[in-house]
Amino acid sequence: MNKSICVKEKCISYVLIKKRIKHTYFRMKKGILYISSFKVLNDREIERFILDRFDVIYQKLSLYQRESNDTIMLWGKSYNLHLSKGNFRYYIEGSDVYAHHAKEDFDLVKKRIYYVELDQKLQLLKPNIEQTIQKFQIEPLPYKLKYLKSKFGSYHRKHQEITLNTFLARLAPIKLEYVIYHEYAHHLVFNHSKAFYDLLGQMMPDHRLHQKDLKNIAIL
Repeated sequence: MNKSICVKEKCISYVLIKKRIKHTYFRMKKGILYISSFKVLNDREIERFILDRFDVIYQKLSLYQRESNDTIMLWGKSYNLHLSKGNFRYYIEGSDVYAHHAKEDFDLVKKRIYYVELDQKLQLLKPNIEQTIQKFQIEPLPYKLKYLKSKFGSYHRKHQEITLNTFLARLAPIKLEYVIYHEYAHHLVFNHSKAFYDLLGQMMPDHRLHQKDLKNIAIL
């Protein structure tokens, strides 16, 4: 059930979903803030959180509402998206992206484009990243690209692989670099201890700036 919090003439619609999870997650979709939290977190705490960040959340929701079907964000830049029916392919020309797909489903096409873009960018970044991690005696790990709803990336200790959220293709490339180094640091230090951040700081000195930015970005 949708609820709303209003300040003057501005309103934020949100949906609270209570689950058996450790953390609270926020995501924005079609102008609505979706909050997934542990069952003991009460509505007043959620409302206080929203009110404390009201202007930031309202601005982001407004931005996502403006990003209609016919626009797509790629590497920090907005493009007009033109979709036609046919075998999947796309190309970028100036401020326009021309895409073809068997289904005229804008959300599906965007996610497909994100996957391709992220894979291509990853191939370009690999040489520099591998040169950096070798200084810490870390061997390159395989990558899995997947559209995730609640996190930008993860390190799987059992499978020895890194998962990257294809949503990162919407953001500036430096955010992708940060997530990769973050997950490689977990290869040596699994928790978020001081040792972990010291290691991450050696890999990427300005990591705190990008970490802070990502905390304020909701995954759509």
